Amino acid sequence: MNFTSFIGQAQTAIDGKGRTAFPREFRRQLTAAEGEEFVVTRGPDRTLRLYVLPEYEKFMADLDSRPDRRQTENLRRALCATFVALDGQNRILLPKNLLEYAGLDREVLYVPASGKTLEMWNPDTYNAKFGFNTEADFAAFDAAFYGEGLTEGDNDRK
Repeated sequence: MNFTSFIGQAQTAIDGKGRTAFPREFRRQLTAAEGEEFVVTRGPDRTLRLYVLPEYEKFMADLDSRPDRRQTENLRRALCATFVALDGQNRILLPKNLLEYAGLDREVLYVPASGKTLEMWNPDTYNAKFGFNTEADFAAFDAAFYGEGLTEGDNDRK
């Protein structure tokens, strides 16, 4: 398989040393060139971002092209970028400061971001923000899924 972006979601445990398994479903979507090495950074919404190395290079090139150099340098510092690699058991070791930033202690939810990048969420935080917790959540999903160009018969769908 040669995907240009990740597909799916996966939840794994975090052990007492800060190690978490890199999910098999995502390992299968990696090419040989993308390898077993990643960069993990702080992300928005108190998440972590896990980049394959080529994707991280694209991200850095995008940062370098931004006109506000001061803002770019501040963002680079705030990212706390860390190189990580899969160990013999397909785990990655997440730095303590990044685990604390994202509120990760027992489990991590891997969710695709853009390209070959994953967001790493505290599952409770993710479900509170994006989960289906009320009937209004289901209705909003249905409206977004079906769009505004509904035929008359589709409007009754609930």
